Amino acid sequence: MNKKDLATLRRRFSPEKNDISVIRGCFVNEKREIVSTFSKSPLSLPESEAEHYLSAFKKTLGGAPGHNQFTIPVQDEAGSLLRQLQTSELKDEAAVDQLFNTIREKMEFEGSYLILVMHDAYSVPYRKADEHTDRPDFSDTVFNYIMVSICPVKLTKPLLTFFSDDRDFHTVEPDLAVGGPALGFMYPVFSDGGADINAALYYTKDASDIHADFIDGMFHTAAPDSASDRRQAFYSVLADTLEDGVTFDVVQTLHENIVQQLTDRKKAAAPLEVSRKEIASMLGTCDVPEKELAAFDNEYLEQFGAVGMQAATIAEPKKFEVTTENVTIQVDPTRTDLVETRRIDGKRYILIAVEGEAAVNGVEINIP
Repeated sequence: MNKKDLATLRRRFSPEKNDISVIRGCFVNEKREIVSTFSKSPLSLPESEAEHYLSAFKKTLGGAPGHNQFTIPVQDEAGSLLRQLQTSELKDEAAVDQLFNTIREKMEFEGSYLILVMHDAYSVPYRKADEHTDRPDFSDTVFNYIMVSICPVKLTKPLLTFFSDDRDFHTVEPDLAVGGPALGFMYPVFSDGGADINAALYYTKDASDIHADFIDGMFHTAAPDSASDRRQAFYSVLADTLEDGVTFDVVQTLHENIVQQLTDRKKAAAPLEVSRKEIASMLGTCDVPEKELAAFDNEYLEQFGAVGMQAATIAEPKKFEVTTENVTIQVDPTRTDLVETRRIDGKRYILIAVEGEAAVNGVEINIP
């Protein structure tokens, strides 16, 4: 799914715009026991309560492709269940129970959690390209889909709270509270204004934990590599093929080039991919020899094939962090030019150019 389609669906998750027919829920405790289930219509809920449910579903469409979002193939038995849930608009009780039990039995999750499932019907606007009229957009396609959000449920801390009844403060005892979704998915995928019933859009909040057990149990397919796994694999290729390994100059050069490309393509619908040839060209600007560039090209082909690498896998556009055994330095991702490495009197140093004022623990200091 591209950014435009995702944004279109995300905008629907507001009290005045959604057309959700039903929300089904299942509360599972830390012993993997189903405590309760429910079925609600958003229209019957107080607006403040409905907003909590809508927020959970909206967040399940969040994140970045290849980082928090993955397109998962759906086939065979898994596809049959999801299609039954979709076409029945969550009215098939046996299918809903099977979904809840599949998640409960297959997923490894610490603590209690709430499974939320909803059905929505989106009338896709349509207008012929050669049609110039003041008539409003009309639709000949309805995108029917379901969404599953799995939210951790945790015990709150005791709070001192003001009670308006007696205008005094009293302690509120610990209670169970639902957090934002840790993972979830939408089925089917919204593609080219219609439904791709052979795929689901999967979401994980923590890019380093893709929840492979859930993907295997729900979709009967192997989990894709997480963003951190692919990042590690990419830099392992660099380390193996560059004589000096992965130097600061290499990381800095890749980061600066990719962040610039991401900035230039900020409004692009599809996520930016960088080919191995483009990566080699970036490496060439920091004086990597041709022999090593050729070795990188061969190793890249062997590890990843002829496909490109998603830019966000190579460089995080909103983060540039330098870490040593005793020090961590956060740098404005757009100003990596302020940092350099030096060897002085046999010792290795990280140098940071100072612009403007400087402070230590919030206290302004003078630098001679």
